[in-house]
Amino acid sequence: MLLAGMEIKARQDNYPVSYPFTSDMWVGQWYRRDALPADQTVFIGASRIQFGLIVNEWERQTGDRPLLLAWPGSPPGLVLHELAKRQAFKGTIICGIAPPFSFVSPEFPVHDWTRRNLEAAAVLKTSLAFHLSYRAQYFLKPLFRCLNDAAFSPIAIAYERFPIPNRAGLLTPILFPFGATRDADMQMRFTDEMEVSKEKLEFIDRIQAGGQLRLAHYGPTKMDTLIRQYQEDVTTIRERGGKVIFLRPPSDGRFRAFENKHYPRAQYFDRLVTATGCASIHFENYAELRDFRCVEESHLSKGDGIAFTKRVIEILRRDQIID
Repeated sequence: MLLAGMEIKARQDNYPVSYPFTSDMWVGQWYRRDALPADQTVFIGASRIQFGLIVNEWERQTGDRPLLLAWPGSPPGLVLHELAKRQAFKGTIICGIAPPFSFVSPEFPVHDWTRRNLEAAAVLKTSLAFHLSYRAQYFLKPLFRCLNDAAFSPIAIAYERFPIPNRAGLLTPILFPFGATRDADMQMRFTDEMEVSKEKLEFIDRIQAGGQLRLAHYGPTKMDTLIRQYQEDVTTIRERGGKVIFLRPPSDGRFRAFENKHYPRAQYFDRLVTATGCASIHFENYAELRDFRCVEESHLSKGDGIAFTKRVIEILRRDQIID
């Protein structure tokens, strides 16, 4: 009865199919790389890429369906390094740069999410349990909308609706309310409610404030070390005929102010681009990109994600970076 009630509610609220935030999802996507062309286009980076570069729209505009390997909080350098090690890969990498996550100290705990993904990918290829559970998700999720761990998590629901306000200055846990879905390509989209709900946005704002306290505590990485690794990996990929394009998606409000204060563009993004010699797009440089406004200061809405993708492709073609 409980499951039936959850299924009815999920369908009444028009919940899209949503896949879980687990290493298995990323690992399964990583393994898809083996069956794709050597010149495959790949998106890497943090969740701004998952919300802002739309796989379906990229395919509509270019005829090329990219592989999305971005992950929340991910420093793209870790995945770039693994792609550089794959001798057969000579594709185009769109490397999303979200300064707080791309340039924070490697001791920042959220980076462990990406490390765990890569560690799991190294050992699960021959795991029967992994392959059975992965395929079961793709079979069951489209049939039962109630199989949505984010929407029906008792802990997340209780935390969001707890009636007593947090103490001032409390370091809040990184536990987001249900406000976005993740499809089979790992593309993330805000729910309709999330894009308009003042209460949910205020809740997210408190979580982000706690996240910024954590980021400030760990501070930036050693840029000389990071740049050397990027230079090596970019050179390796370039020598095989591939290319790396750096993309800085929009942010705004207090989140952007935090980025400008702790990760000034000239010292971080611009320095990385200059040192590697890669093509790049920074949203501040283009009139058609700089006026986007994020849902919660960090990620684009569903409609803006499509528009942003179209405009990025137009810029890349205009500058003869892609065909």
